[in-house]
Amino acid sequence: MAFVKGCFRLGFVCLLAVAGCAGPGPGSASQVRVGDEAEGPWWMQATAMTPDGRLTLTDKPWWPRAMALEVGESFTLVSCDDDGTESASEPRMLVRRERFRNRSGEVEAIVWVIDDDEDGSIAYGGDTHADCYVVDYGPNGVVDRIVDYIDNDGNGVADEMDIRYFVDGQLSKAWFGVDLDGDGHMWHLAGYEYSGDFFKSDPYGDNMIFMNKYDPDTASWAPISECPFAFYDTNDNGYSEVAIRVSAVPLAYDPSVDPDYANDPRRYYLGGFTPDMEEMGIVNVRYSFDIDNMTGPEYPLHYDYGFNLVGAIPYPERNTSHFNPNRRPPQVTRVIAHEDLRDLADNYPAHETGFTWHEASDELQFRWEGVFWIWQRRYMENTGGPTQRWNIRREWSSQPADERKLYYSEVDRRIHLFGAEEGWIEIGHFAGLGRIGEIRMADTDGSGYFDRWEVYLGDDTVPVRVTTVRDERARSIPFEDAYLTKFYTQQVLPEAMAANEAILAAMARVHAYEVPDGLATAMASGSDTYRRYAQDVARELHYQALRRHLNSLANRAMVEANMYDLIRLDVQTRRSTVNSESAWQMARLLQELDVAYGQGDYDRACELLGRLETLVELFDTQDG
Repeated sequence: MAFVKGCFRLGFVCLLAVAGCAGPGPGSASQVRVGDEAEGPWWMQATAMTPDGRLTLTDKPWWPRAMALEVGESFTLVSCDDDGTESASEPRMLVRRERFRNRSGEVEAIVWVIDDDEDGSIAYGGDTHADCYVVDYGPNGVVDRIVDYIDNDGNGVADEMDIRYFVDGQLSKAWFGVDLDGDGHMWHLAGYEYSGDFFKSDPYGDNMIFMNKYDPDTASWAPISECPFAFYDTNDNGYSEVAIRVSAVPLAYDPSVDPDYANDPRRYYLGGFTPDMEEMGIVNVRYSFDIDNMTGPEYPLHYDYGFNLVGAIPYPERNTSHFNPNRRPPQVTRVIAHEDLRDLADNYPAHETGFTWHEASDELQFRWEGVFWIWQRRYMENTGGPTQRWNIRREWSSQPADERKLYYSEVDRRIHLFGAEEGWIEIGHFAGLGRIGEIRMADTDGSGYFDRWEVYLGDDTVPVRVTTVRDERARSIPFEDAYLTKFYTQQVLPEAMAANEAILAAMARVHAYEVPDGLATAMASGSDTYRRYAQDVARELHYQALRRHLNSLANRAMVEANMYDLIRLDVQTRRSTVNSESAWQMARLLQELDVAYGQGDYDRACELLGRLETLVELFDTQDG
């Protein structure tokens, strides 16, 4: 009779009756601990570790025969004490010598395959739903990796997956995978370890991965590093619209010594279990969203915006110890449940907050991890990286916050982080363009809303436009998925694009501007977000060209005009010729235009452009 593994979901445990072959089998909710594997089924006994997490193969009866194997050769085993000789019984294990490549290069190894559910998979080399692979690189008789597939409901599809990493034969850490959408996809491997390419793993749909560190003193798991990284399919299309990454590190860690502890393999992989790991905390939460619902086959990882939250709270005890009777000991892992994680991210008490928005997301190199902060300007520890710099809006707040608050500004027609003191976006290197410039934002009065925008072009260190508003024209908006998607796609984008089109047309009637080919193409193709951003860039470039041209006309006329000529002209003639009065009128209109344009009042700006159009015709006629 085949051994049938139990059913396990994060947050609860469902036990099925199980039977072992060389031991009593769990058959109950009792936990089998490291050192007590004799109480478990035969496959658990086979891979029993010492309490401090050591596992060697040299004491196995079949080890001498394994060492004699050539690459490509193998033999089968019936029982745990089999020496590898031929037997009429159906084999439940396989030992083979392989040569392959992993992240370290080419490796030769002894691989011990264990058919946990006894479905006959040994006949074809093992399966990826309920078998275990014990791997000895070298080989030297010391275990380096264990890859364990767990089929919780016995349906032939893996529900969980362990990748256990040993250093010098001692268990150090493990990557765990939990498949919540039933497709059986979790980790992509190379040489029986994580390949480093999670795009080929499963950041799609409902899934969760996490890391635990092995504590040899207590023979138990502790949360560390990315614990967890979770993905949420909020619209049931098979892709993920929300991603959350929790950084678990010792609360006593020193960010000045190791600012990216959660991503440092010296700490969680090569290093041992240190005393400070006994008190683990959550020091960073990265919370990413697809606001325009474009995630799908064409844009499979289309995250638009996200929060980078820095704080320090103890790793929760409640509902984070998850027991699975079908996992090799330790059977209890530590991780926040998938269904609890969004609530934690929504209410995480951040000491400081970074807010990131992908403006030109159609041309981004998509990251399965979601939206990153950046190691630039404002240092925020444990954020990860490297990440992209251009066409990504950054906003930063030093104010403590235990909820995520957003607002909409009618000035720049964008969604912002409430309480952000500053922000910036470096523009360029998209649509075939090089560096264009930068926009910097600031909250100068502490109201929680941006009231100042500075625009820089090229490498110029002096802004070409500065806008400070008395009325921020801002309003709070709910931080709720469905509302934000509808608001952004049905109101923000259409209104911003319509306003852009109107003012671009009005400026074109006053002063012609040739939009660069790549930018013109971007304005007419791609997603609404991408087209709107291309419009924004073209609008600002056109506006700056118009201002330079009209200011040049007005300033030249005021310098060259003779004030005594003006007093000899009648009113009608003064108004119909280029002179210091008409030039001054143009300069004043440009001032008013700058205020209206900077405040995002494009209706007023278009009215002023209409009045400037008449003056420009006058200047053009006289120059001609």
